[in-house]
Amino acid sequence: MAQRTRIDGLDRALRAVGRIPEAMRQARTETLTEWADNVQDGAEQRVARDTGALWEALDQRVTERYGRAEVGVWDADQLEYALYVEKGTSSMSDQPYLVPAFNENRAQVVATYRAAVRRHLREAG
Repeated sequence: MAQRTRIDGLDRALRAVGRIPEAMRQARTETLTEWADNVQDGAEQRVARDTGALWEALDQRVTERYGRAEVGVWDADQLEYALYVEKGTSSMSDQPYLVPAFNENRAQVVATYRAAVRRHLREAG
């Protein structure tokens, strides 16, 4: 003979588990956006501003669908110059702006993501 057991709170627990994927997606997008903002700000503070064109060309892309964030220069008129400034040439010393900004903000990503997941789970609960 089969025996039935009732587990109090199981429905609530299952609903909470069901909210995890959306909370993680929202937290990922929020984290990537914050990271891209911070990296772009850091790069803009460091980049040489002889004409201001390279500073103006710095931009970010956050692709929610793939969970990707990029910060860089996509303007074809500035792309080659951007690389020369970052890496230098035989006649010009390097003036890194993008890699240092990336490195400065790398460590924050995991903590920001964890906090955002917790916050989104609380808000959904």
